[in-house]
Amino acid sequence: MTSQTQFQLLHQKSQSSLALAPGSYIYSLCQSGADALAAISSDNSLRLFDRQTLHLLPDGVFKDVHPGRGGGVTCVREVHPTVSGGKNLIATSGRDGTVKIWDTRNAKRDAVLTVTAGKAPPITALACGTEMSSIVAGTELVSSQASVIFWDIRSPNQARLQYVECHNDDITEILYQVYPVQFFPTDSPQLQFHPTRSNVLLSGSTDGLVNIYDTTITDEDEALLQVVNHGSIHHAGFLGEDAIYALSHDEVFSIHPLNNLNENVAEPAAIQFGDLRPVLHNDYVVQVLDGRGGSFVASGKTSEQLLDITPLVSSPQYQFDQSNTWRLPGAHGEEVVRSVFLDDNSKTIFTCGEDGYVRSWKADESEVAPAETKSTEEQSLKHSKRSAPEDGARVKKHGKEKKHKKERGFKPY
Repeated sequence: MTSQTQFQLLHQKSQSSLALAPGSYIYSLCQSGADALAAISSDNSLRLFDRQTLHLLPDGVFKDVHPGRGGGVTCVREVHPTVSGGKNLIATSGRDGTVKIWDTRNAKRDAVLTVTAGKAPPITALACGTEMSSIVAGTELVSSQASVIFWDIRSPNQARLQYVECHNDDITEILYQVYPVQFFPTDSPQLQFHPTRSNVLLSGSTDGLVNIYDTTITDEDEALLQVVNHGSIHHAGFLGEDAIYALSHDEVFSIHPLNNLNENVAEPAAIQFGDLRPVLHNDYVVQVLDGRGGSFVASGKTSEQLLDITPLVSSPQYQFDQSNTWRLPGAHGEEVVRSVFLDDNSKTIFTCGEDGYVRSWKADESEVAPAETKSTEEQSLKHSKRSAPEDGARVKKHGKEKKHKKERGFKPY
């Protein structure tokens, strides 16, 4: 399932602590418009910074975004600009049981919208979709119930839909099959929309299940389209339009076909990769990235201070193309990398980690062969009318404390 490992080295171009206090760490990154990124960190802040310079934007720090006893920010998402009022909006969730919407132009620093999940269980997963201007949250297991809760931000006074029986432990992933983006936010607690079918939602949980729903159906049993039993879900998401991946907290990885509604179609068998650590020769998996540039797995090794981004190709079947791995030497030192964001427009990779820094990485132009450069330019022209990338956040146990932790292309750039 793998090929011999070879590396193309990327070089660090800049780094920034985003003015965080020493000892802080950064959970995750997400897109914020065309020129900025948003980060959430262990000091319970939301910070906006320029992609080119990594400098904080003016009034770019939202402090104590989810306060109170047991509070703390868990996830961050950009509200898609096509959603009513979605331009310049960022969504966060917290252990205080709330989802908040922030206007990045609002110097008052107050949330423009706050919704609360029932009896305010900690929210551990977050997704934003275009279907009915949806904000979707997944909760921890509280009083024997873990819920997937939907709000319409145009009428947020009460939840429009809840699924309360499909998981019996903490929800760690939610993802819609939604608007086309380059890289889906699959490094966060696990809720995701499908990349093209805006009514199809994925959730994953520490109960071991990955569920697929049709969110136009209110009856929970009828809405459940597919269940994958994998093991305690660290990450899960869509690979293109017709496959699902699952990654457990012990780094076991598998890929499953998305059920075809036509029962006469023979579906391929699931592909079991086992523990990815020996497969990728690293200590931990950061996240899976899937989008127009292809599918990739980011993995790291703290003892050697490195991060690898390995293509996951689909032809003739899904396998790792380790002959085209990109390596980020130095990574975040001996600290864990928590999130990776790939910016196709600037051909830059952004990372954040438990060392409290954001770093940007690029390949030297002199190291790119002319033929490869031409191919890249042609691809950029071909896809220039498509939308820009997005990412998300990570929840993972590591070290001394529990920290709140998506024939294809062969290279990120």
